[in-house]
Amino acid sequence: SSTHNTRIERLWVEVGSQFGRAWRAFFFRLEGLHGLDRKNRHHLWLLHTLFLDEINNDCKEFQENWNAHPISGEGHDCSPNDLIFLGRLEHGAYEDCPDVHVDLLNRCYGVHGKPIERQTHQTGAGHPADEEETLGTEEGKEWHGIHGETDTDNEEWAGIFNQEAIEAPKHADPFQSGYYRSAFTTALEQLKESGQIPTGYGIHHTEWDAGYPSFGVIRSGRRGRKELRIALPDSIWRPRSLRWVQGLYLMNQLI
Repeated sequence: SSTHNTRIERLWVEVGSQFGRAWRAFFFRLEGLHGLDRKNRHHLWLLHTLFLDEINNDCKEFQENWNAHPISGEGHDCSPNDLIFLGRLEHGAYEDCPDVHVDLLNRCYGVHGKPIERQTHQTGAGHPADEEETLGTEEGKEWHGIHGETDTDNEEWAGIFNQEAIEAPKHADPFQSGYYRSAFTTALEQLKESGQIPTGYGIHHTEWDAGYPSFGVIRSGRRGRKELRIALPDSIWRPRSLRWVQGLYLMNQLI
């Protein structure tokens, strides 16, 4: 749980700054300019189909870079990969936590700790300080502060912090059979190879008098009044926008 582990909090900020916020801004762009309806299950399916592999590749690249970066302080400027290698040289390879009771593992490696309070519009996933409005001194201390837990606190706040899980948006395959799904995939490849750009979806050059934008905007803070501009290099993100438009155009034609 990222609300109980400050190291995970810092990691989420890195995930956001390295690649997560760019994808987030891109999806806002699709919603604002290119017809994405985030409440449409078929649109979510199309997002998964077109971009999930690339997002996973970005996650994998981040993981590799993260495990190769030096750690200051107790890490003595060694990377996680270095520490694993040196540890195995010194101590050998061994089974993790052999014969350790699961309750002890949960106590030592679980989510127990001091909770971080946050405002209702924040998830804790990749929110650095520059995405939040500055609060008053006392209010800011109360929100950002980390308070110690007591049994009384746990009882009083059980109904607040132990709420039911929020369901993730569901996606649904719009095609009723493998035949139509295969036809969609084939037609999409042919459309990409032909270079044809559907009109009416905000991607054709005739629809942009001042040129296609090279950045995206993420709104944050109370009522979304603060804007964070995220660079979306044209060579990377415009082809992805075009792929979305071509996929959406074909899906609309087939269903």
